[in-house]
Amino acid sequence: MDRRTELPVRVETYRNEEDLKDVIRLIEKELSEPYHIYTYRYFLNAWPELSFLAWAGSEAVGVIVCKLDQHMRGSRLMRGYIAMLSVDPRWRGLGIAKRLVKAAVEKMREKGADEVMLETEVTNTAAVRLYENRGFFREKRLYRFYLNGNDAFRLILPLIPISPPTFKSTSSQQLLTLDTQPLSSVAAPPPLPPRPPSLLDRSILDHIL
Repeated sequence: MDRRTELPVRVETYRNEEDLKDVIRLIEKELSEPYHIYTYRYFLNAWPELSFLAWAGSEAVGVIVCKLDQHMRGSRLMRGYIAMLSVDPRWRGLGIAKRLVKAAVEKMREKGADEVMLETEVTNTAAVRLYENRGFFREKRLYRFYLNGNDAFRLILPLIPISPPTFKSTSSQQLLTLDTQPLSSVAAPPPLPPRPPSLLDRSILDHIL
């Protein structure tokens, strides 16, 4: 019997330094971008509530690491960012990555995120499909973004509705008022100056007179 079906997988928030070794193990096993220990601590110490691990019994089999801050200094836009996502190859195909992304996005939405952003390698079609199926769209292609020379897609998920542009309309009452204005209230263009008679005009006048 498949051991994966015997153990229910649960998704839990990152707890403390005890989980750090599992985070590093899962990330370094699969991701092409190497990280220093301080990079992990930067995310996990500042935003521990935005990182989640998937557990099968006592074994960590998946992880997602995120952050949330202002998009730019002085900006009112709060942008969530998915920095790392990895699932143990032995536990793929069970929807664990979807559950991790869902948990992270819901928590970022709860904490006031207006959108969520991430980068993923263009060659990682499984990851691109995973995110696009959850509503992310490709904002741009980043050439030679990774240290291995690969390009990346930047993906964005809006979390607030985008308002359509508004146009100032004229009410029917205003149109009625314009239609019923007396002609005297509308300024007429000044009359054109008289045209000097042409040679043809003079010829006609000579015959008439």
